[in-house]
Amino acid sequence: MTQTQIFVDAVSLIAPSKDGAQPLARSLATADFTAFPEGWKPSPESIPARARRRYSPQTLLAIQAAENISPALAEDAAWVFGSAYGEGETLQLILEALRGPTMAIRPTRFQNSVHNAASGQWTIAQSIKTAATSICGADHTAGSSLLKALLQVQLEQRPVGVVLFDAPLPAPLDTSHRLSCPAGAGLALSSRQSQQSFASIAFSLVKQAETPPQTSYSQAAFATQNPVFSILPLFEKLAERAPGDVTLGLNGGMNLNLEVTVL
Repeated sequence: MTQTQIFVDAVSLIAPSKDGAQPLARSLATADFTAFPEGWKPSPESIPARARRRYSPQTLLAIQAAENISPALAEDAAWVFGSAYGEGETLQLILEALRGPTMAIRPTRFQNSVHNAASGQWTIAQSIKTAATSICGADHTAGSSLLKALLQVQLEQRPVGVVLFDAPLPAPLDTSHRLSCPAGAGLALSSRQSQQSFASIAFSLVKQAETPPQTSYSQAAFATQNPVFSILPLFEKLAERAPGDVTLGLNGGMNLNLEVTVL
């Protein structure tokens, strides 16, 4: 694949930090990983407090991550939402209902169980009419979502917002995927450099291993087994303000290499 330069206009990370470092995506070298306070829930501003009860934790997490980067994106921006596990909480509620004598499931419950529920709710809340894609790439969802977005920026010459999100699954679904921490991440990408651009990325497919996490924060985050944190080696490089390469995993024989240049 020919290398193509894409500009990074904003990054965001929703994850716990002992000192509440903000913006966390640019403070990985000094931040300390901890756990979210008991009872923590995402609280996106575009969803009224009362209405949040109708959304799953996964959808609320995705919308909050999208809100964090949306100011850096033009109105014609497309969106890519990536989640390894999707709407686990809603699926569990449906499975429990199917075990009951009436097997009654509300239509809205089914509507919110599909993998593109979060992207749909975000575009509805913001009256977005541009394309929104939902990606599921298991443990390599971050790399797959970013590759899709980079290609879309290149081919369509339009900005793209990338949103990554996953939250712990309810029992018994958690027996196979035991991620222990909710997390969300976002990147605003563009084909043209602007005043808000702070780095550029040239991307290619390579046959080399994934870049491991370097900071103590990222290493602790990786231990939670949340696939969102696969993006942290890239965020580390962006936070360092130092040029260099990062490789993110993809499904198949090739991985995604990102050559970062600081502007």
